[in-house]
Amino acid sequence: MDQQNPFKWRHYEADIIVLCVRWYLRYSLSYRDLEEMMRERGLHVDHTTIYRWGKPLCSRVGKAMQVASQSHQ
Repeated sequence: MDQQNPFKWRHYEADIIVLCVRWYLRYSLSYRDLEEMMRERGLHVDHTTIYRWGKPLCSRVGKAMQVASQSHQ
């Protein structure tokens, strides 16, 4: 994945990708749960696509979530 722009060549907007990864990390949802939630919102995203997003982004988003939670304490 490109270090400068991790969302390059993605078919969905970066906000959607980050939202799915963040919900996956924060609420311990399955990829199929996220697929269903996105479908309820009108986005047809397969659970394997969400898995592919999460694989390289989980560590980045997780670190950002930790920093944000520490700054609020």
